[in-house]
This record gives sequence, C-alpha cells and structure tokens, in this order.
Amino acid sequence: MTFRRLSKNAAARGLLLAWVLACCGLAAAVPDPNPPSIRSNSGAWPIRRQWTPAEARHYGQWFERMYDRKANGTVEQRTAKLAGLLTDPDMNLLLDPEFLGAGGNPQLPDSVIRTCHSMIDCAKFTAFVPAYYAYRRALPWMTTFVASGERGVDIRISKYNVPVGGASSLTSPSVAAFFTEAVGGFISGNYRVNLNGRNAGQSDTLPVALNRNALLPGCMNYLDGHCLVLAKVTEYGELHFLNCSTTETRDIFSYNGMNTVGGMTPRGSDPDNEWAGCFQGLRVPRYPIAETDPSGNVRRVRRRTDEEMREFGFSTEQYELAQQMAKNQYIQEGEFRPQSLHDLIRLRMKTVDRIAPFKFVEAYCDELLDAFAFREQFVQDAWQEVRRNGPIVFPEEQGLDNIFQAKGRWESWSSPSSDVDRRNKYFYLADWMEYAIRMFGVKPGFVDLTGLEKYKIHSQADLAAALIAEKNRLFPEHAMEYTTSKGVKVKLTLADIEKRLYDLSFDPNHPPELRWGAPFGTAERAGATQTVTPVPSGERVPMEEAFRLEGFYRCLGQRETETSYLRSMFTSGYPIRDKLDAQVGKWSYATQPLI
Repeated sequence: MTFRRLSKNAAARGLLLAWVLACCGLAAAVPDPNPPSIRSNSGAWPIRRQWTPAEARHYGQWFERMYDRKANGTVEQRTAKLAGLLTDPDMNLLLDPEFLGAGGNPQLPDSVIRTCHSMIDCAKFTAFVPAYYAYRRALPWMTTFVASGERGVDIRISKYNVPVGGASSLTSPSVAAFFTEAVGGFISGNYRVNLNGRNAGQSDTLPVALNRNALLPGCMNYLDGHCLVLAKVTEYGELHFLNCSTTETRDIFSYNGMNTVGGMTPRGSDPDNEWAGCFQGLRVPRYPIAETDPSGNVRRVRRRTDEEMREFGFSTEQYELAQQMAKNQYIQEGEFRPQSLHDLIRLRMKTVDRIAPFKFVEAYCDELLDAFAFREQFVQDAWQEVRRNGPIVFPEEQGLDNIFQAKGRWESWSSPSSDVDRRNKYFYLADWMEYAIRMFGVKPGFVDLTGLEKYKIHSQADLAAALIAEKNRLFPEHAMEYTTSKGVKVKLTLADIEKRLYDLSFDPNHPPELRWGAPFGTAERAGATQTVTPVPSGERVPMEEAFRLEGFYRCLGQRETETSYLRSMFTSGYPIRDKLDAQVGKWSYATQPLI
C-alpha cells in the first residue's frame, strides 16, 4: 500500500470514528483540558493555546496511546513507522476531533511526514514528537541549535555544548520549513547543555523530578548519545519507552528501557563546576510560552525559565541522588534503602502496594521474545542488501566513526546498538528479579508470592531459586523462527537465545546463521554461506575470523564512543556479565527465614 493510500484510508477511518462518537453522544463527553485562550496567525502555524501542566498530561496521554498500540496492537501497528503512527486513528488520538479540540491544526502534510521519516533517528524522534503534538494542538514550539563547547570536538560527545540559536514556530515561514529546520537540526548533542552553562536557559530540556506528577509520558531520557521518549509508566513503576532506529527503514520500536535509566553524573563530580556533566538522565521538555497583549494576541514566543518550569517538574534531584548513591552506595527513601536509582524510581513511580513476580516474569517473557522476533526482519533485510550490493566496510580505526556511530551502509544495516538494547532487555529481567528479592528482604509483604506456592519460599534464597526455576520453565515455551542463508526455517526458543546471547553477530556481512549465533561445529552453522568483512584498507577478513575478532563487541552492555578495531582486536581477557541464573543465583547465601 502506498503512503498516500494509507493516509487517505486512515483519514477516512478517522472521520468514521468521529461520526460514530458523535452519534453515540460521546463527542462532548470529555472537556478539553486546555481550551483555546490566545491567538496568532503568523509563523508556521496558528497558535491557540499555552502549555500548561494539564496540557502536558494531555500530551502524555496521546503518546501513551501510541506506545500501547505499538507494543500490543495489530501486526501493522507494531511494525508501523512514522506515517503509520500518524495516520492510524487508533494509534494517533489527535485524529479524533474531540481529543484534538477546538482550534486545532490539520494533519501534517504528507510531504512533511515523508521528509521527517527520511531523516529521523533516535534524537530527531525526540524532537519530532512534541513538535508534531504542538502543531496539531495549536501550541507554540521551539528547537535549539547548539555548538560544541570544546573546539574541534563533535557535539555528540563533547563535554558540554552551548545553545547558539534555534527555530520558533512563531517566526518560521511555514510548517515544512519549521519541521525541516527544527527536526533536521536536532542531534543528541542538544541534550549536552550544563545547567549553569552559557545560554543554558535556551536548552531544549531540563532534568525532571522522579515522581508521577512530573515524570510523564512525553518526557525524554538521554544517556551519552542515546535518546528515548518515555511512553508508559506501569503500576509497578516500570518505565517503557519508544525509540527510533538510525537504519534506512527508520523503525520505531518499544521496549522496557529501565536499563537505560542510568549514567547520571553526580552533582559536584567536577570540583570546578558542580553541575558539569549533569545533563544525562530523565528530562522534561522546556515548554515555550507565548507572550500576549491584553487581548490575547501573541507577540513573542520564548523559552520558559528554570523557575517557570518548576510547575512542569523541573528538579535537580537526579544528580543529588546520584551524589548520595556514590557516597553511601544506597539512597535512603523512607524505610527503604534502594541500592540503585532504578530501584528508587520503581519505588517512587509504583501505584501498587505489592509486586507479583510470577505474573511479571510470565508477561516479560512475551515482551522479551517480541524484542528478538522483531530483529529477524532486519537481519533478513540486511542480508539481502549485502547479497545485492556487496559487502559493507567495517569502520576499523575511523576515529569517531566507530561501529555504533559510523555513517552510510554500516549505520543502516549493522546492529550493534539495537543488540546492546536487547542484551540489556534480557538482563533487565535479572535486575528486576533482584529488585523483588531485595524488597522481599526489606518488606516481605510487598512481594506477592501467588503462583510460587509450590516452592515453599521463606527466605531471599528461596525466592531467588523459585524465580530462576520459573524462568527456566518459561524460556523453552517461548519460540520464534529465523530463516537461514539457504532459506531453511530454524526454531529458536528464549532458552536458545539465552545460550547464544553473546554470539548474536551485529556484522551485516554475516549470514543469518551467524547473526543468530548458530553454534560452531553444528550443521546449522556449517550450512551458512561464506562471506567476508572488508575494512577501509581494502583487506577482506574471512567470515569466521571476523566473527572471532568481534567477540568483545558482542558482549557490551553499552554503546562505545571510542575507535573500533577489527584485525588488531583483542579476543580474550575482557569481562563478560554473568547470565541470569548466575546473577540471581548469587542470592543463595541469604537463607535467613523472613516468613
């Protein structure tokens, strides 16, 4: 189906949905949380509303709906790219006239959606989402441009950056011009602005308080080059995100990303500047404000000050908590002593009085399988790309253009970054189990043992053993298929993937058998088409040798910013994280009865 047909069909469904709602008397059932109150017809689009905390909640509701459909909807919804997100009325609540509200602007033109799709990546996605919402709801919006604070250093990795201008919906000549400039000019380096740095009041985001009133869907998370949009907070205090890949296909995918909530620089880490580096972590958009005359006519759009942003959740507590964690190795939170910021966030954000590990592990296995099953289509597309157009050069010794940041075909078809995310998603299950075990030791009644009765749990060691046993029961029951280079379907269970976790190749030159970690010496691997991995010098490294030399990168739990190597890469002596059974099994010492 072409984009235009998809758009027209979706629009028709949206009109039908609106008609049905009107016939059912639902059109006025929910009042607009922020009715039009101002006016401006200049710039990229008409402005009818100010940003308010109620509007921020409305924005979060809109984004959470997209996440819910992306994570749990139809096949088309789960694989939807930007056009699909925006033109499906079941995903995009702004296609509902009631949710859009009076004075809203029409759907973004097809040409602008296509332009944004063509350039979007994880950072630009975080810039596009609030800009689109602001456009549809007739709100002001701004995006900043930044310059590196270190001469000659890429703004993606510089120690800090400085705002030097930007795009405003009030002064941009058209919708197309604004989105091209505001989204196209946004990069992960936009987040790297120190709180007390030069022009800091022009930054796009600010750190947000860790509570349910402030940390809403639509907030962002930035971790050293990786950018996500918070999309859902579960009753257990789990954070879920939407992310956009940098591949040519511009995939948008959902996952539980609590593993990415880290890296906050403690306040005072730099003795010369207490806020140096305090830009990573969870962030709230610095919502702009329209200044008006007494009649409500917009005269100017500007950034809110830090003080004005406090009602939207601005707080520096993340960095102060990180400071406390670095000093004490725990955070005091009432009767609890969380051992990490992850645990603190769960405590702060949960709405339930108890957690249920049995139900959580069952549900998470489905989510984990989906994350790996989604990888298969990309593996197949990359394999076809290499077969059609030849091998792709490994960015060996290319400075900043390492395996995680290189441009061109390598960026489009390799998978080191998304493989890091999936490994972290696997390890999040282990981390969550440890969270449940720690909480059981602090407050046994917080942990609902329903479903685990057969294990006769009395201690933290008993709970650890029960959770491992449940994982080992469920993993073999969850299965997917991949297609080999010879066209043969191979079944993989989560248990198989767990065994191969450090053998899933990110190298796009490798056939699907190696991308899925087929064990050496097996018939599955022996049947793989032989390939090579070229390097910039022109040398072509044979498949099995390249696979051996890439072992370190297949074990990483985070992206690297340093130069990548292949032919001279070390192949032993590096740390490898214990898998789930070994990690959670370390609680076997905690045998003191608690109940």
